[in-house]
Amino acid sequence: MQKTATIKRWQIVLALLALLTLALVACEGDQTTASSQNAATASDKWGKSPNISNYYEYLQLKQVYEARDNPKIVLNAYLYSPTTGQLTCLGKVAGYGVPYGTQWSQSVGSGNQGSIPEPNGLYPSQNTNADWIRLIDAQGKQHLTFAEPDLLITDENLPCKPLAA
Repeated sequence: MQKTATIKRWQIVLALLALLTLALVACEGDQTTASSQNAATASDKWGKSPNISNYYEYLQLKQVYEARDNPKIVLNAYLYSPTTGQLTCLGKVAGYGVPYGTQWSQSVGSGNQGSIPEPNGLYPSQNTNADWIRLIDAQGKQHLTFAEPDLLITDENLPCKPLAA
């Protein structure tokens, strides 16, 4: 008799869980429907997509890639100190540098399967802030250098404190 009571209790618990699951699914469906309707209303009111005619950001990105492809470009590198809020002159550099984890081929087992390379043919790192740069000394010789954040590289001479000798 006790076994029968225990089985009935479990049947009741399972039935309640089934009802609870159905209620949650129904609520989720209502929310999804409401969100879809709201999106359709906004689209009807404001238009299906942005009215873009100049594609200026596209042009800017194209110009960035073309500037990065110039092997003769010499820029200035600076380190930024969040503590002092000042820039420190690091020196002249060849090009813009290469993000630390950049690769020629797609990482195996990285979850990036099927991703395509950037226009320069490389797969940049998705999780590093460091760069490889080529510092140029006073004689014009280039030195491969690993740089961590906060690094700025620009063709502009910025006001900053020189590195201590």
